[in-house]
Amino acid sequence: MSNLDIIIPIFNEGNNLTLLIRKIRELVKIPHKILICYDKDDESGLQFLPKYENIVPVKNNGLGPNEAIKTGFKYSSSKIILVYMSDDFENIGLINKMYYLIDNKNYDFVIPSRYVQDGEFKNAKLYKKIITNIGSYLIYNMCGIPFKDCTNAFKMFKRDILYKIELNSKIGFTFAIELTIKSYINGFKIIEIPSIWKDLPNRKSNFKVFRWLPYYIYWLIYALFFNIKKNFK
Repeated sequence: MSNLDIIIPIFNEGNNLTLLIRKIRELVKIPHKILICYDKDDESGLQFLPKYENIVPVKNNGLGPNEAIKTGFKYSSSKIILVYMSDDFENIGLINKMYYLIDNKNYDFVIPSRYVQDGEFKNAKLYKKIITNIGSYLIYNMCGIPFKDCTNAFKMFKRDILYKIELNSKIGFTFAIELTIKSYINGFKIIEIPSIWKDLPNRKSNFKVFRWLPYYIYWLIYALFFNIKKNFK
């Protein structure tokens, strides 16, 4: 029986997907299931899936990474859910710690953060780093959300959260910021821990900064209005 569902959105992945899944099986000690979420039947990454019984391909009900992840949520059944990126080899060892914090320390939500002490955000393209840094700074300092890396899609949480809040975001990876803001507003117990993100030479990013930026701004404004309303009570 699976105690953890690991949701991995993919888009035209290569052999690295095989290596990632094998590494997860090697390092993650919790009984888990891996939901591989993809857009179209011709997704090239499907041919690189190892034939393990805990690997479940899930076809996106819509298009794009945000909808793929939300589709994964619908197909998940374990008490704890993790969203993990298909090119992230740096943080696999962190998964056990995150699970421990939820299962043993009674946190509802764990945010791996590039911006807390000992976190790292290295070698990113300048425009991505500027926009991500500014967005994270504004959410933390202006909008009253006390976490420094709300925009990071890499997150673990109790599935009970999904019964209490409705996710409306549809574009990019905006589910991450919406989920964090609404979980905080609804009083869930959240902890932020250091994580690593490095832009490697063979890392192909599907992060479309300028196309998705207005949707991130929407959630920043949403958080800002919540903070203003809270301060006027």
